[in-house]
Amino acid sequence: MSSTAQSILIASQQYTIYVSFIILFSGVFGHIFNIFIFTHLKIFRGNPSTIYLISESVVNLFQMLISFTSRIAINGFNNDLTQTSIVWCKLRNVIVQAFTLISLNIVCFAAIDQYLSTNHYPYLRQMSTTKTAKNLITLAIIIWSLHSLPFAIFFEIRPVSGCNIYNQGMITYVTYVYYLILTGALPISISTLFG
Repeated sequence: MSSTAQSILIASQQYTIYVSFIILFSGVFGHIFNIFIFTHLKIFRGNPSTIYLISESVVNLFQMLISFTSRIAINGFNNDLTQTSIVWCKLRNVIVQAFTLISLNIVCFAAIDQYLSTNHYPYLRQMSTTKTAKNLITLAIIIWSLHSLPFAIFFEIRPVSGCNIYNQGMITYVTYVYYLILTGALPISISTLFG
């Protein structure tokens, strides 16, 4: 490899490390700040929207810690545990899949809650309660945790391509259902419709 190409590679690795650290620390600080503000100020207590925002911050905080720390280890220090540890390969992907869907669901719930709480029909406003918010968040956690279990089964480590899904049926599901519908069209449509 030429010295110019090697210099570019080193510079891109350094850039990835620094930018990832900046995003990680600012994201962690932002989420912790959100959690602190929404749990300590009396003005936000008893509001279903606050429950959604706190829950989303908690989920995003853990997802960020898992995603960015492993990304920093992979790109910055050439230490990819997903290539050597089958447990981490499966666990990381299960957690990221579940947390992504839980977070997107909470955003949708918050949009629907805003619609309900500002509606001019009293019976719709009454549907916006903290009990409903807690039940919906619990339901989302259960459903998307169960949904992510097949990812633990189908993620494998292979010598050439590493930690990935190799089952054609699961690849089709991930491509057309998970990415296209569950993390794409559905949350965007719900948030647009109710937001």
